[in-house]
Amino acid sequence: MRFEDLAARLVAVEAKLATLTGTTVNTDSATSIEELDARLSVVEVQVEQLIAVKTQEHVDAIVAAVAQAIESIEDAVAEVVALSPSADHADAADVVADVVTAQAEAEPIEHEEVADIVSAAVQAVVAAEPEVVTDPVAITAAIMEAVADMPAPAPEVAQQVADAVAEVIATATGVEEVAPEVVQQIVEAVATPADPALDAIEARLDAAESKVDTLLGK
Repeated sequence: MRFEDLAARLVAVEAKLATLTGTTVNTDSATSIEELDARLSVVEVQVEQLIAVKTQEHVDAIVAAVAQAIESIEDAVAEVVALSPSADHADAADVVADVVTAQAEAEPIEHEEVADIVSAAVQAVVAAEPEVVTDPVAITAAIMEAVADMPAPAPEVAQQVADAVAEVIATATGVEEVAPEVVQQIVEAVATPADPALDAIEARLDAAESKVDTLLGK
């Protein structure tokens, strides 16, 4: 799942670059880490070139095309739900909205590792098909898989991560608190070492994506 997510993100970054350069983009996702690495290398070179040669006029044109900032939690939640596969399924859309709203209204998470893993858990709900979202067992498994795909956090924040993920699962499954056996599964998923090769790809993709968004005026 993590590989597919990174491949999809790379296609999205490539599409943004195509918008900037007026070129076409390969909309097929990479099918191997080697292809992912090669295509990301091309993106990195293009990004650096664009940063070096951009003009003020170009930036102004890009910024003018950017949508207005979302000003409320309700609007933010509605926008996320609209992008979810569950958008047209009332029961599933309600679950997605509940999960996103709970996260939006929660206290900000200051620790980056914790925030990244909680974000992955929430994204697992948003990206899941309606039949998965409305099945407590299936959506719990999807969240667990997303969490296990992430790099294991530092030991001192592992419990904070587990507690936060448990809250996401509780909201997604409509319970006050998750069962003890589920909590244990969360702890194990949090502690699962991620794929080092994908860790490296993700770090490079994060950097490239950030630079492209800066070029787009975001």
